[in-house]
Order: sequence, then C-alpha cells, then structure tokens
Amino acid sequence: MKRCTLPALLFALYCLLTASASAADVDESPLWDFVRGRYTLIGRQPDSQATYTGTAKIERVGQKLRLTRTIAGKQERIFGTVRRADPGEAWVLAFKWGQKSPMEMVCLVGPDLDNYARLTCHWGKAGNPHAQPGMEAYFAQEPWDPVKP
Repeated sequence: MKRCTLPALLFALYCLLTASASAADVDESPLWDFVRGRYTLIGRQPDSQATYTGTAKIERVGQKLRLTRTIAGKQERIFGTVRRADPGEAWVLAFKWGQKSPMEMVCLVGPDLDNYARLTCHWGKAGNPHAQPGMEAYFAQEPWDPVKP
C-alpha cells in the first residue's frame, strides 16, 4: 500500500508545481488589453506652457505596446510596456524612445465614465532633468463613434 501512495503523492506534487508555474506565466496586468484603441490627446511641452493636440492609437505587438501618435501632422511610433510603478504600486504604461536624446513617458491608466481607458502621462528627457515634465492626457475615441447599422 505504501508503494502506491508514494507515486501518487509525487504525481500530485508534480501537478501542483506545474499548475502554479504556468499560472505565474499567464498572470499579467489587464492593462495590456484595456488600453488598446484610438485616442484623442491633449498635451503640454516640458518646461513650457505650449500646448498641442493630436490623435493616437495603442496596439499590442507581442510583449510590447506600440503607441502611434500624430501631432501637427507628424506621426511618431514609440514602444513601451506595462509595469509596476514601484513594488506593490499601481500598474503603469512605460514608453522609451530616442537614440540621441533618450526620452521616456509614464502613464497612469484609469477608466472614464464609459469604462474606456483614460491615460494621464508625464514625459520628457530620460532622468527627468525638467523643472516641469511634459504632460499628455488621452481620451478614448470609441464612445464618440456613431453606431453603424
């Protein structure tokens, strides 16, 4: 009887360990899907009162988010990821771009009144040497689209 119990216990332990390992692999923030879509954005340049408006689209590309934003007719694509602001803190979007002058943007995500994503972001040169960082707010366009018959 002991012979049957040991293999059964080992098999049960194996199943438990592989199930918890695979659960950890798929345990990711729901923001990866929540933030996908089209946006209208309003922003302000770093260390300035100069403002601008534009449009943007966020798509998931593998293990990255691709933010395509158009401001004053100029389109720019930047890539980012979803990460924790600090251990135990809120999930944020973190984007980095630029080779000569590295830039970064961190966005806090919340729902709007229609339960679409609303992003509020600080951006500027990497390391934040600014007296005032740049800011952008993203508003989902989907609630404003006409319903198609």
